[in-house]
Amino acid sequence: MAFDDDVEAALAVACEELQMTRDELIRLIIREWLEGYGFLPIRDLDEGSVTEGSA
Repeated sequence: MAFDDDVEAALAVACEELQMTRDELIRLIIREWLEGYGFLPIRDLDEGSVTEGSA
């Protein structure tokens, strides 16, 4: 999936900073958006989660 240039640039910076692949980051963003708007239940993060320590 391709996005506008500014979004692609932001994704690239976030991937580097968070040490995630582009696909992992997009999955995370979509999941958090869906949880935030109530389309998915909010799940508890465990100690081994990908987002541990990134809050």
